[in-house]
Parts: sequence; C-alpha cells; structure tokens
Amino acid sequence: MKKQINFLAVLSAAAMMALAGSGSVLAQEKAGWVEEMAGEWKYYDTDGYMLTDSWKKQGNDWYYLDDDGNLAFNKQVDEYYVDETGKRVSNAWLSVENEEWGSDGPDTYWFYYGKNGKMVTEKWMSIDGNWYYFDSEGHMMTGMEEIGDGTYYFGEDGARKYGWFYLPETDESLDREFSWFYFDKNGRMLVNEVDKKIDGSYYTFADGRMQTGWVLTDGEAAKEDSVAGYQYYNEDGKRASGWMTIVGADGVAGEDEEFSFFFKNGKPHYAENGIQIFSVNSKKYGFNTRGEMQTGLQVVEREDGISGNYYFGEDGVMRVGKQTIYDEDLGENQVWYFSTDGSNKGMGYNGIRDNIIYENGLRLDADADLRVAPITFEDKQYLVNVNGQIQKASSSSTSKKNPDLGKGFKDFEDLNDKVWTVDTEGVIQQ
Repeated sequence: MKKQINFLAVLSAAAMMALAGSGSVLAQEKAGWVEEMAGEWKYYDTDGYMLTDSWKKQGNDWYYLDDDGNLAFNKQVDEYYVDETGKRVSNAWLSVENEEWGSDGPDTYWFYYGKNGKMVTEKWMSIDGNWYYFDSEGHMMTGMEEIGDGTYYFGEDGARKYGWFYLPETDESLDREFSWFYFDKNGRMLVNEVDKKIDGSYYTFADGRMQTGWVLTDGEAAKEDSVAGYQYYNEDGKRASGWMTIVGADGVAGEDEEFSFFFKNGKPHYAENGIQIFSVNSKKYGFNTRGEMQTGLQVVEREDGISGNYYFGEDGVMRVGKQTIYDEDLGENQVWYFSTDGSNKGMGYNGIRDNIIYENGLRLDADADLRVAPITFEDKQYLVNVNGQIQKASSSSTSKKNPDLGKGFKDFEDLNDKVWTVDTEGVIQQ
C-alpha cells in the first residue's frame, strides 16, 4: 500500500493558478508548460523537446517532471518533496504514517525540509525558536536519544527540552517506575555529576538519574562501619544540610534504626576512629564512625591521643560540671564531674575537687551500708563517706585507737564496727 503523505504547511492556491496561466501562454507558443490531458502537465523546451526526470524553475519555485515528463504532485523526489501544486516545498513540515505493524516507532513520522528544500537529516535544526534533531532517514526525534556524546530529551512535539523531567524508568534493576533527570541549557542530560548547582541547590546524578538518600560520592569502595565518602540527599534531591533523624547508610548502619546526623554540604560529621567531638552552633556533640550522634557516657580519644570519659545528654550536647547519671547495670544513680574549661573541657575530672575524689569523672564514695569506706587514689588510701566527702582529722584531734600518733589524727567507725584512723588529709593510717 502506498504511504499517505500529508503536507501540513499552508499552501497558496495562487501558485497553481500562476502556473496554469503561464502554461496557457506558453502552450500557444508550442513550448513551455503544456496541459496535454486534464491535470497532466508537461514542459517542452524551445526546441520542442519534452523534459523528463528534471527540475524546472518557474519564477521563484521549482517543479519536478518525472520519467514520463509529467509534473509530479505530493511526492518525495530524492531529498526533496513536491506538494499538491507540484511546487518543491521549503521551510516546511511533513508527516508520514508509520505502516510497520508492531514497530516500536511512532504512529507518525515527521520530516522537515529546509530553506533549500532538502530534507534535513543527521543534524540539529532550529525551527521557530525550538531545536530539533533529525536522524539519517530524516525522522524527527522524540523521547530520550543519545546523539554524539550526549543524551537529550525531546517532547512529543519533537522540541528539545530543558530542565527537570520525571521520566519512565528503563533500568529494570531499579525498584521504581520513574526517575528524575535534568537537561542543561544546551539540552544535554547531566549524567554523572556530584553536587551540581541548579537554581541555588546542589544535586548529584548517577547515570543521569537524580540521587536521593545516602550516596557514595568519592568513587572509592565503601568502608566497613564508616560513612567516609558518603553524602546525603533529601527526597527532592537537594543536598542535605543541618540535623536529620534518619536510618544510616545501607551496608554501614548496623540495623534499620534511626539516628540523628548532622550534615554540612551533604557530608555527615563522623569520626575517623571511635568517637570524635564536633562543634555545631557553638555546642559540642560526639559522632561515631557511622556518623551517628552519641548520647550518654562515651569514651573519646582526642587528637592528642589522650582518652577520657565524656557525657552527652539526650539531645546529644556535651555536658560539663556535676552530673547525676543512672547506671543501668548497678541500678542506681552515680555522681560525675566533667571539666568545665581549658583543654580538658568535657572530659571526666581526675583528682580531688571540693574535698571529693573523682576518678576519670566518677565520684568515689562509700556504699550506704558502710557509711564510710576506704578508696585508693594515686597510690594513697583515703576514707570517704557516702557523699564522697574525704574524712579528715583536725590539727588538734587525736586517735583513740592509735594515741601514739599524737595530734592531727582521728578515728572513724564504719557500720561493720571497723575503726579507721586518718590524718588531716584523710589518708588512712595503717
């Protein structure tokens, strides 16, 4: 079956009338255009020879005479097309029905003929302010197409598109039906880009698809138990910033449990090893290698290699000064003290403060069922009560248990009737 061709440009009826009028005059001279039968036009040169398989210019227009010398109508002639008046078209669209059953192609193929009348093939063409691409057969492209070293997207109208598009997914390995793609000012799809700035926000693309969630962006293999190299992107694709409570990176997080993370330029705060302290809005927080914000008592090794106990509240903020912390293993509260200033700020205090001994931050005190008890600190034995207060002798007191010691010693009895003798510093005398 012959393909039905529809010429969509607006044609002038005057063109055919002009040709007919000219032909009538020439026919009287036995040369030029002659209508030998109704609707069959031929052309004879001045010697009376009929032109065949030739192009003939009439005014500003070109016409084609076929092998029989007949003027062609509605026909493709090599890379040109003549319309229903026989005139070669230019700067015009043409559509042809796709008659290939089961074809993946469109129902209709569109072609364009440029200012010289030639069908546009294998090239870009700017038409009425839009860009189009035509393949080697002259077909106008639609949908996603790889052209040269770039990928472009054309609408159903064939116009090259720009900006964001939510398109059907062709990769069956991805568990989704659609993905977001972005085409730059030249229509080229962003393929593999990290932190591409678009309208003031930053996005990352892999194989053209906008990324969301945890994305390994540094090109290296993921490290076990570490978010090194990862960045996070919101559901709208924008690079994360600030605090977020989410599940950790797949393959890094231990369980499907939500934690608090802090992101700067998409990158989470995380420790290279153990737990590291970061400043966020003038407050201190601890993060582990997975980027999870820490709470409670934690051992932190500083950059200078010194380790110590630190305490982070439920909000993650590092605490300083005196803190009462519940010990789940012992089932009781314990008193701690964390340095309030200097290079050791936040670290468990180690030493005697306000007549109380703290070891790595923990107050050393006597059990309630003893009243007083000995504790060892820095190679000395001190006697402390249930509130951690060091039990001391005055300079004038004497020991009944050890009177030979003289002044400056005192006896204390625990609830087991054991007597302890201490000096003015609270050090137990043997």
